[in-house]
Amino acid sequence: MFLCDYHIHTPRCGDAEGDYEEYIQEALQKGITEIGFSGHSPQYFLPERERKRESAIPEEELSTYIQEVEKLREKYQGRITVRIGLEVDFVPGKEEAMCSIVGFYSWDYLLLSVHYLDGWPFDHPKYIGRYQEEDINEVYRRYYRTLKMGIETGVFDVVAHFDLPKKFGFLATETIVEVEEVLQSCREHNMVLEINTAGFYKPIGEAYPSFAILERANKLGLQLCLGSDAHRPHEVGRSFDTALSLARSAGFRSLVSFEKRKRTFYPL
Repeated sequence: MFLCDYHIHTPRCGDAEGDYEEYIQEALQKGITEIGFSGHSPQYFLPERERKRESAIPEEELSTYIQEVEKLREKYQGRITVRIGLEVDFVPGKEEAMCSIVGFYSWDYLLLSVHYLDGWPFDHPKYIGRYQEEDINEVYRRYYRTLKMGIETGVFDVVAHFDLPKKFGFLATETIVEVEEVLQSCREHNMVLEINTAGFYKPIGEAYPSFAILERANKLGLQLCLGSDAHRPHEVGRSFDTALSLARSAGFRSLVSFEKRKRTFYPL
């Protein structure tokens, strides 16, 4: 059975632990047939003096990251397929600098992420107190408007952790119409949704996206891939059995794999 994990972080990001081979060995033990390293992109949107390794690959090490994963791809050929991706934070107004990063290499796939709203890293535990100062419904609206802008660049392949603002359990208290707008935009721009199992281990206690969003995505004809968002080797492939069950229950019948931005579909 084809089983992929396309959201695995790299030791070159300061928030990830272990080495590449530990992640690969974990994947092999769990029967995963294809993995993709997708380190956090360099913080192109910040002044150089403010860029931090703790949540990104330093720009000067991007080529080293690629070389390291390419060597592992060759080493493990025939045992497990290793892909090279990048998780890119989208920040409105910084598209030109972003394109210099994504154009640096012929990636297998690019994950679209939104972690900042007007400079606020809203999913970072250090800044959780700001939720008490914000209108939670407006947080969701701003997030989805930003996500939609990222999709409309046409640069990306996959939307990572689609409903990330729920991470700490702060839920919208009214219908957020922007969710449907973003899903429609995904269809228009042929974007794949990621089922990200890291959400099971956060205060919200459920995958990204929610089951309701998965059902709607299926009705719109969107496709799926899987991601653990692993920052430690033991997290590779976590709760994939539950994720596959959710996908089937929502009506999905296939998973997507990527090679140099080209897609192949495998039955669930």
